[in-house]
Amino acid sequence: MYVRMSMLAGDPARLAEATHYLETTVRPHVEAKPGSRGLAVLTNAELGVCLVATYWESADAMAASEQAIEVPRKELAELTGGTVAVETYEVPLFIRVARPGPGAGVRLTRIDSDPARLSAAVEEFRHSSGPALMDMPGLCSAQFMVDREGGHSIVASTWEDMDVMASSRSRVATLRTDLAAVTRAQVRMVEEYTLAFSTVREGDNRSLIEREVMLWNERDQAGWLALADLSRLETTAPGGVHLTGREAADVIWDTWNEAFPDNRLTTVSIHADERGGAYEGRFLGTHSGTLRSPAGEIGPTGRMVDTRFAVVHECDNGKITSTHLYFDQADLLGQLGVPGPAGAG
Repeated sequence: MYVRMSMLAGDPARLAEATHYLETTVRPHVEAKPGSRGLAVLTNAELGVCLVATYWESADAMAASEQAIEVPRKELAELTGGTVAVETYEVPLFIRVARPGPGAGVRLTRIDSDPARLSAAVEEFRHSSGPALMDMPGLCSAQFMVDREGGHSIVASTWEDMDVMASSRSRVATLRTDLAAVTRAQVRMVEEYTLAFSTVREGDNRSLIEREVMLWNERDQAGWLALADLSRLETTAPGGVHLTGREAADVIWDTWNEAFPDNRLTTVSIHADERGGAYEGRFLGTHSGTLRSPAGEIGPTGRMVDTRFAVVHECDNGKITSTHLYFDQADLLGQLGVPGPAGAG
């Protein structure tokens, strides 16, 4: 995985406006790009500093996105009356024990070393410093980022909140000194930020499916659509449904959210590998809208449903390319009090 870090220094009074722009406009734009693994936005409100980290499946995907990312970067600088500096890194290590939320604390430790020793530093962090860090109370995740040509690296650690991060400073300082001594590196700077929001996925298809469910439950249609490669998407569902492209995603979204506006998915199990994944869940909601199906329309019944379903995804380059939905039609129709078609399932 790779990361592009854009550091904005602007007017502190306009930082909230910039963060809103990043979440509502830039995030869907970035996540729609091939190879995107999401983004994280960190802020220092007192100084008016905003760090935008966009994550990518590969160096090629990151490079291909540069032109598209340049426009919102310039707009952000104009919005805050600031300047932007850009860095890129490889992320050989990304460890997560909990998903951080808004308000989490993020510490960046910038380290300089001999480029020839960077591989040894990665292994030292993997086997010693990283596990010690992960044992600390309140730690959510840790990353080791490297610029192999320049000999620069960053240890990024995310904590439950700013107070927890502050309480870790002494213990982390000891780890930092030990890592620098073993790898013959120099700690250049330590920075601390508040997490505004993060949609970063570690890079596997399980986290892609987890995010799909989260965005569905949040009714974030733009974010949900951005997880699929709409130019290649194929969808099948019971009743002979077979759709492609943007239409496939729109039909799935509209069918269930119009018929069950308060619906929610709960996870039973997820199984994933490098090719895709299988999701088993429960669909719960009130039938207060019209359900449009291949067999016809079913007007609102006001009934609650709780039905099991499964989805099999194929994924490529960090995007969903096909979706196969399975559920028991007879069970769903029975809960609605509607006779089911012969052979439904």
